[in-house]
Amino acid sequence: MSRSHVVDSLTATDFLDNHLRPGRPVVVRGALNGWKVPPPWDLASLRERFGDFEVPLFDTLFELEELVTFADYVDTHTGRDGGTSIPPYLRWFTRQRQDQTITADDAFEELADDWAMPSWLPEGDYVFPPADGQLDATRDPFPARGLFVCGTGGRTRLHVDPWASDACLCQATGDKRFIMYPPEAGELLTDGEGGTVDLDDPDDARFPRWRDAVPVLDEVLSPGDAIFIPQGWYHTAIALQDSVSLTWNFTHRVHQERFEAYVRSGGGADPVVSYFISGGVRP
Repeated sequence: MSRSHVVDSLTATDFLDNHLRPGRPVVVRGALNGWKVPPPWDLASLRERFGDFEVPLFDTLFELEELVTFADYVDTHTGRDGGTSIPPYLRWFTRQRQDQTITADDAFEELADDWAMPSWLPEGDYVFPPADGQLDATRDPFPARGLFVCGTGGRTRLHVDPWASDACLCQATGDKRFIMYPPEAGELLTDGEGGTVDLDDPDDARFPRWRDAVPVLDEVLSPGDAIFIPQGWYHTAIALQDSVSLTWNFTHRVHQERFEAYVRSGGGADPVVSYFISGGVRP
C-alpha cells in the first residue's frame, strides 16, 4: 500500500493543492505537537473536568443508545482490555440544530485554549459554515464539531460523511486505526439502496463484491496525529486503545460549486445544513 498519504509535515499550500482541492486523504504525524496541552490527553483529567455532564452514547454508526454522565462512561467503558464486546461510542457534539438538547458547547469553551487547529488547514474562505472572515474550530461553530471518546474496541462502521463536506480528525488519546476507500469503491461497498457493508460482519449475499474493494489508506493514528477525510471517501475507525478525538466537518470555497449543488438537490433541508446557512449560527 502506498505511503504517499502519510507525511511528517505539511504546509498550507501543499494541503490546498495536493489534498483539499483534489480530494486526497492525508495523515500528518505529529500535527498536534504544538498544543498547549499536548497529546496524549489524560482521561482521568477529562473525567475530573466533565464528569457531571450528560453525554450521548451511540452504536457503531450514529443511532443514539442512551444518555449517561461523562464519568459513568469513563468508569464503565474505559480502562479495560476491550474483550469481545464492543463498547458504545461517546459522540459529544456542539450545537448542530436549534432543538438540540445536549451539547458540548460548554466543554469546547473550556477546552479552547488547550488545543489548536492543524496549521495547514485554511483559516478562512469557508462556505460551510458560512463566514466572511477567519474561523477557528477551537472556538467557532462547525458542523459535526465534537469530542469523541471510546473504550478499547470501540468503532465506527464504514460510512461516508454527510453534507458534501470534508472533515478533519485530531487524535488526542490512544491509538486509532483508520481504513479508507475512495469514492469509486462505493459500487462495491454499497447495495444501491443506501446500505454500506459492515467490514466486521459482512453480508456476502447483500454485498457480493465488497472484497474486491481495495483500501487506499490503512493507518494507525497515534496521539498527536491528524487526518484529513475528503468528501465521498468511505472510512471506518477502530479504537485500538482508549481513545479521545476532536473532529469537525467543513466545506472550503474551492468546493463551493459542489456544496451549492448539494443544497439545490435537497440537502438544504437537512436540519444541520439549515441551522448553519440560514442564520441559526453566526461565526
